[in-house]
Amino acid sequence: LGLPADTECREIWQSIGVPAERILPFGMEENFWEMGQTGPCGPCTEIHIDHTLRGENRALSVNLGLADLTELWNIVFIQYNREEDGTMSSLPERHVDTGMGFERLVAIQQGCRSNYDTDLFTPLFRAIENTAKCDPYRGTFSATAASYHLDTAYRIIADHSRMILACLADGMIPDQNHRLRRILRRTLLISERSFCQKRLLDEVIPRVAEILGDTYPEMQSRLGDALQIVRHEGEIFDHLRQSSSQDVKKLIRDFPHLEELDVLDSPGFVLAFEELQKHKMHFKVASSGLPIVPSDMLFKFYSTYGLDRDTLEHLACLEKLHIDMRAFEEHLRVAKRKTLLSRRGSQKILPDLAKIPETDTTPKYEYSYDRDHHVYRVPAVEARVLAILVDRDCVKEVKELPDGETVAIAVDRSNFYVESGGQEGDFGTCTLADGTEMLIRGVENVQNHLLHAIVWKNGARIGLGDKIVLNVHTEARSGNILHHTATHLLNAAVRKITDGVVYQRSSSVMSSGMKMEFGVYGEKKLDVESLVKVEGVVRSAIVNEIPLEISTIDAQELLRRNQEVTMVPGEIYPDRGLRLVEIIHKGGDFTSRELCCGTHARNTRELEEFCITNVKSVGRVSYVVSGVAGKAAIKAQETGRQMSEDVQVIQRDLETGKQQIEHLEARVHRLKNVLQHGFQENLTIPHTVKVTSLEILNNIARKIRTVTRESLKEFIEIEMKNVLDDNPPHLSPFIVHFLSSASLMESVSLSKATRLCPDRPILVISLTGGEIKARCCIPKDFITKEFTAEQWVREVAQVFNSSYAAPKGQDGALVCNMKGKKIKFSAVDTQLETALTFARDYASKFMPR
Repeated sequence: LGLPADTECREIWQSIGVPAERILPFGMEENFWEMGQTGPCGPCTEIHIDHTLRGENRALSVNLGLADLTELWNIVFIQYNREEDGTMSSLPERHVDTGMGFERLVAIQQGCRSNYDTDLFTPLFRAIENTAKCDPYRGTFSATAASYHLDTAYRIIADHSRMILACLADGMIPDQNHRLRRILRRTLLISERSFCQKRLLDEVIPRVAEILGDTYPEMQSRLGDALQIVRHEGEIFDHLRQSSSQDVKKLIRDFPHLEELDVLDSPGFVLAFEELQKHKMHFKVASSGLPIVPSDMLFKFYSTYGLDRDTLEHLACLEKLHIDMRAFEEHLRVAKRKTLLSRRGSQKILPDLAKIPETDTTPKYEYSYDRDHHVYRVPAVEARVLAILVDRDCVKEVKELPDGETVAIAVDRSNFYVESGGQEGDFGTCTLADGTEMLIRGVENVQNHLLHAIVWKNGARIGLGDKIVLNVHTEARSGNILHHTATHLLNAAVRKITDGVVYQRSSSVMSSGMKMEFGVYGEKKLDVESLVKVEGVVRSAIVNEIPLEISTIDAQELLRRNQEVTMVPGEIYPDRGLRLVEIIHKGGDFTSRELCCGTHARNTRELEEFCITNVKSVGRVSYVVSGVAGKAAIKAQETGRQMSEDVQVIQRDLETGKQQIEHLEARVHRLKNVLQHGFQENLTIPHTVKVTSLEILNNIARKIRTVTRESLKEFIEIEMKNVLDDNPPHLSPFIVHFLSSASLMESVSLSKATRLCPDRPILVISLTGGEIKARCCIPKDFITKEFTAEQWVREVAQVFNSSYAAPKGQDGALVCNMKGKKIKFSAVDTQLETALTFARDYASKFMPR
């Protein structure tokens, strides 16, 4: 690096009496600290403690990883900055960053040779011993000692239990943090393998709360939630180990150490690992003697096979390989540059904007509710033009531009809301001094300057210092206000109804509706019964006319009220200016407290109505819930009532024999199509009505099938011939199709469908009697290593968690069936759509052309 030795630090140690022989110089690896690939850094000095207390100078043993000679304290002199190109530059101001190990200090104070001999760990070891009925912890660190492996397992369980509870109590969720999930799974494996206890953490984690709970009270208050998440993760891990694909099972049988990696549900890992094994014998060798994984291969594993950085590092450690993370990061930087070229323009204008005052955006919260028209009025704002940008260049004036061109202006104050907190940004108009009105199609925040994107009108003129009038679109802002408030009500209602740990993953607020993604840990899920109750809680809050209270707090107040305020896991909040939105029914049992920068109703009655319009299950514990409020919800409820009445009429007609079977069947099919695809006809239907109505219609369809079973068998051939005629080989080199006519039958042979397509790859899926199954066939000329019938059908089987195999006596590369799997009716649409997408994507990627 060309940096001089830190002789100043040595001189300071000597000046306070430390003998020269106890001041040891080390190189970059040990005595230089960096926070990342770039940023502030500098030399450091460390204090090491000899736990043997024998008084001899053990200088030659420092940094050799000995358990009784450990680092206690690190002092970093932040005086340099690592630049993007790897060079160092001096910082204008210098700082000291210091940190000391709490456990190591306790070990010194208690006269212990190791952190693990202190009263921070011994109660945990006793809990493990009493639960597992095994030999006690003996404190050995020598690999040759008989108790070494058991003692190591003791230490891992105790250490990881502390970390797991600290993370879960702090709001971190395994679903959003792969490192936490990996550590949790490793702990579960060691509990099972070393102590023969699957639920050992149930006993150890409460002991952690007893030891640290006085200092970290959230560990005690959230202990129940933490244990519920741990148990849920354990059940998921067990299920994955049992149901993982044959490829993954074989891989773990051959390489057992891979089981502690979070790869059981990573479809790209097997291919990545096979490629690694194939090429690693040709890797160059580092000075450490370890083979070096090429950075381009690391990038391929990351971008193509979906392995994250932690998995790459852990895999390299397990396989005893060296990886150059700097070279890997450079590959990432190059890739990002290709996708971020459009942002370079905005970087170019930053110096110009820095010269003008930041935009005052407080007027965006100054609006009132118009009860007569059920909308929110945002007063017009007179603003002064401070900057004008055309093609990202700052200009002083614009007067000659073609119609439709975009001009961005920065002003001193604005009533426009910029996209943030999940809420979409405003659009509207601006009126120039001469009365010309132009559309503002959106706003962008650049270093706290609001840029308004104006759609130019020919003949207009605007210059620096001009006064303009900003008008926000009333209907769009009103929809955003209602739906953002609805997200808060929905969030609180789901937490109230669901008996488990609930956390918000994301939210999306639009003028037309809202979406929220929840993670739900626990036995009770978001089924139809729960959703009816959730809607009831939200509607009750609306009927009770609860006023919203909005206040501004700082980080200290947030910490004091941590248990009361709902926050998004992983979100980083500023120290000041936190906007707290509270909806509390005094005397009732509804409470919502969230940090939020969005725009909200003044009173819940302004929402008028609410309904959930769709629910999708995504992943193992996540649900995406969509909904509407206000006029849209009232209309949706009316549509739902009409749909329910139509279903009841069909049911009566079937029971009374009032109409011929074929006509009833057509009505059922038509109504099911409307319920399933109402959005295509701009129909918004309540989710609960949709699910219950479809269930009734499916029962009716089953009764009709018993009458017309024989005549329906011809439908398959007709449907497939139509599909093949509509998709000739030169336009569709492969066929992926859901056999809709099969839903009218009790059973179906998919071979009849695939037999009609001998000239190209075909995959068909059917749903009969609540059972989903699939079959695919690939002509021999299309078979490759990556594209076989087994690999193709696996993409579908993993969606439905089903098994697959070739028909007896046939080649699995040519033909493969997915075993029939019963599925819940409420999940059919989502899973079917996902399966068809996976199948098409896989064939598009791997089928030879």
